[in-house]
Amino acid sequence: MWIPLITLISIIQTTFALSSHIIQLHSGQSFGEISQQGSGSDSSSGLFDFLKPNENNTIEIGDFKALIAEFEEDLLENLKKIPFINQIFPNSEFKLFDVQADRYSEGLEKRYRILERSRSPSTFYKRDDGITIQEDAPRHLARLSQREGIFNESGPFEYRYKETGKDITVYVVDSGISTEHPDFEGRATLGKNIAGGGSQNKSSDLTGHGTNVAGIIGSKTYGVAKEAKLIDVKVIGAYGTTSISSILRGIEWANNDRKSKNLTAVANLSLGGPQSDALDQAVQAAFNDGLAIVAAAGNSNANATDYSPARLDDIITVGALDDFTDTIAPFSNYGSPVDIFASGVKVESLNNNITGPPSEFYGTSQAAPSITGIVALLLEQGVSKDDLKDRLIELSTKNAISEETYEENQIYDNTVNRVGYNGVEDTDDEIDNPSTKKPNLSLLRYVS
Repeated sequence: MWIPLITLISIIQTTFALSSHIIQLHSGQSFGEISQQGSGSDSSSGLFDFLKPNENNTIEIGDFKALIAEFEEDLLENLKKIPFINQIFPNSEFKLFDVQADRYSEGLEKRYRILERSRSPSTFYKRDDGITIQEDAPRHLARLSQREGIFNESGPFEYRYKETGKDITVYVVDSGISTEHPDFEGRATLGKNIAGGGSQNKSSDLTGHGTNVAGIIGSKTYGVAKEAKLIDVKVIGAYGTTSISSILRGIEWANNDRKSKNLTAVANLSLGGPQSDALDQAVQAAFNDGLAIVAAAGNSNANATDYSPARLDDIITVGALDDFTDTIAPFSNYGSPVDIFASGVKVESLNNNITGPPSEFYGTSQAAPSITGIVALLLEQGVSKDDLKDRLIELSTKNAISEETYEENQIYDNTVNRVGYNGVEDTDDEIDNPSTKKPNLSLLRYVS
């Protein structure tokens, strides 16, 4: 599942927050200079008072600076004439509507279900060549550590790995994490709760999305990077709602935390939606400032060039693979912004109920954290932020996705044929017998 900004490509429907706007400053303009301008006696000083910066209404991410303000729409044209203002964006509100059916919707059960029983504990052993084997592993992990497809339904599966993401920090910008879940082994902590719910010292994940995503990144059983530090940056509220400004504040906090502690880190954004210049510019600024970023492509069966932040060139954008057929999942967004694919169908991971059985999601929200986990492994190896995408692509398995996907769907003409691989063994990056299966069109019911 994807938390779009339509939506958590996750998934999100866009409305507009009443009179709330994001006011971007010109490059090089400081908040201090605005305060000084606003202290003047000219006729516009009333507007400056209205825009006076304080700790509650400012956002600064690298060279992206903005104020959050509420005002009547008839002031918009006058505000655009103020010299320090570059652009004004609506502070759009989003609603996450594909949450657990019995919790927030009337009979809607799309991407999320709780499994009937917990999986048997995995067995781990280390070979003489330094490769660790996780037996009885979830299938999404098995797909990441082998070139060939896995087409049997029930397993058993193995996950093979060398690196574990040790000393790497992953910011999970999402709906919260049930940090006390034992499968996190104490490595998941609350960073910032922007959306509310829980408390200053404890977050709460009422949608289950963030915990599932974090589990794919770095839990003991379901995680790609099994020793990574997971930081909960909660921007999605109790009923699946958020705003662009909340997401920007989450990114701002993560970037500042990384810089203040000199951390090697990556942020996972299993969220997105229709084009948002404010979101795009803020995410780009965070990347330019040193934060590696992985984002979900979206679940709208549409070209990702129309979705933010997926459309950005510098970040890593992930589409959903149906690993039962090695085809592009029909709900997944596609197009030139998509850099790589990973499992996004029936992906099993942790439940936000820490004593309950695992949950299962469909979506690019689950594909993205698999790749975020690989990024953590690459960062552990010393790959630089600017080289991550190239190395990820170099490692990926080429032409593993069934040619039937491309031959029968011209919409995929500009979409890559790459599947994520964790690099556990130095093997040929193309396979001899790729899938010849057709896409499972029943998965179109997961389009949002």
